[in-house]
Amino acid sequence: MPKNKINNYSLPKNIWRTLILYWQIDRLALLGYLLLIALQVTSSILTVYFGSRIIGQLTLVFQNKPVSSEHVYVLLAASTIAVLGERFSWRWITFIERRAWIKWYVRMTVDFNSATSSLDMEQHDDFELKKKIQKVSQEYQYTPQNFANYILQCLHSTVRLVSSLVIVFTFAPWLILVMSASLIPGFYAEKRFSQLKWNLWGEKGDKPLLAQKTTKFLEDKYSLQETKIFGTRNYLLDFLKQLHVDFYNRQLKHLKGTQGKAFVGIATEVAVAGGVTLWLITKVLKHSLSLANYSFYSGIILQFGSSLSLIATSLNFIYDNNEYMKDLYLLVDTKPKIVSPKNAIKISSSTKPSITFDNVSFTYPGSEKPSIKNITFTINPGDSIAFVGENGSGKTTIIKLLLRFYDVTKGKILINGIDIKDLDLNSYYAHVGVLFQYFNDYPFSVRDNIALGKVEEFDNDERVFQAAIAANAVSFIKRYPKGFEQVLEPGFKDGIEPSGGQWQRVALARALFRDADLLILDEPTAAVDPKSEYEIFKTLGKRSKDRSTIIISHRFSTVRRAQQIFVIEDGEIVEHGNHNELLKHKNGIYKEMFEKQASGYK
Repeated sequence: MPKNKINNYSLPKNIWRTLILYWQIDRLALLGYLLLIALQVTSSILTVYFGSRIIGQLTLVFQNKPVSSEHVYVLLAASTIAVLGERFSWRWITFIERRAWIKWYVRMTVDFNSATSSLDMEQHDDFELKKKIQKVSQEYQYTPQNFANYILQCLHSTVRLVSSLVIVFTFAPWLILVMSASLIPGFYAEKRFSQLKWNLWGEKGDKPLLAQKTTKFLEDKYSLQETKIFGTRNYLLDFLKQLHVDFYNRQLKHLKGTQGKAFVGIATEVAVAGGVTLWLITKVLKHSLSLANYSFYSGIILQFGSSLSLIATSLNFIYDNNEYMKDLYLLVDTKPKIVSPKNAIKISSSTKPSITFDNVSFTYPGSEKPSIKNITFTINPGDSIAFVGENGSGKTTIIKLLLRFYDVTKGKILINGIDIKDLDLNSYYAHVGVLFQYFNDYPFSVRDNIALGKVEEFDNDERVFQAAIAANAVSFIKRYPKGFEQVLEPGFKDGIEPSGGQWQRVALARALFRDADLLILDEPTAAVDPKSEYEIFKTLGKRSKDRSTIIISHRFSTVRRAQQIFVIEDGEIVEHGNHNELLKHKNGIYKEMFEKQASGYK
């Protein structure tokens, strides 16, 4: 990371940014916290003062001197009010922290997910950024507020320190230096202790991601299917356990190394506090300090010492958590590289997009070999095309570039003659409906799963129903106990788990609900039976007037319906034409692939 970039996340800047964030999240809580700090500090000093004055009055009894009962009662009442103020302020500080907790939780949940969901595909592929995302995801629900609380606790202790310092300075200025020096050994011991990373994400290298990926195979229900059958559960558990054991053994070694320093720090603080107390007692014995003043000054000195100690502890926690806050703020500040330009051109809602790939080549970041090379084709409104080829040939890469998930390395992609880089992406995406091979299976009702295809029409039940008909999904939806209101998540009350084919048709209905001018289908019927496949494409044929369709599929029963078929091999278009034309190529790749698949049905 460049030096100027690091400076943007220095400790002072992160402290200030966090306080501003607190103000945005709950300004009433922050103002209340600051007012309560003032009340608590004032009350604690008054508690010590009035308590010492009561002791002063009571000592007069043993000296056979007159004592005013009324004066003692007034002092007692004042002391009681001061104690009440101190207890009240502590209780309300705790209340405010808890009150603000849910607001912090909501804000950081939204900020984290907003940041990660805005990133480009290329940024999600970046190892260092991916590691930061995983690290931040472990703690964003509580560490930011803890960081804010440590800042306020440090401010609280500083106010207590300054108020007691003024009193100590008027009595014995040299005590300030002595007591401050006594905290130095403990400060460094605490600093070393707080720097220990009590989670695996503090580690360098691949181990954090390795642990996260391994955990997935023990948690995810689909991954568990293979884990159970192959009997890899115990192996993965042992592997995961060893990762954490090795980590904690290293932490324990460092932890043991802090104990000696901690003992020295504690011993120094106790020795100095004992020495100061002895000095005060000596002054009392020499009659140069009254018992009342002894009580007052010893109480204030105790506050001074505890404030120094709390400041040291808070600063160490702040310093330690700042390492996390750097990553959090860096993630929040990371902006996508692929965005609409300032003066982006919008595509009219009434315009049907035509698409041209003009000599397009693309190489994935970090790779030396191009994924696609010199791809050229045109899709006019109403065209139906298909891409076929072996896995890894570059078919899906073409779709990713068409959707501008990545920018081309060479050449241009034109939408209605306009470079895709100059377009307003939202206006472009409004014309696009997609069924990805790995589609989203939302834990919502069937109806809502479909309606999410176009949130602007979310409440349009009639369109939901028509989309379900087009996806040949109505028949099985009606068999669900709650029909379109059936929740598709077995972990929920009355929820169910659809079959793979049913899920795929619900996802297809979502794509069709969008009623887009360009429909992209990536393996749209991989989990669908032949009868349903026939019905789906029969319906698509009726709906496709003036609308373009792009299909990626290994099933030739799906592909053969396209007007134009592009055969991709090693990132290049090696054949194109309709189904019948391609079968005429004597040694054609398409013909060979088709005949091999067809032979499986003989």
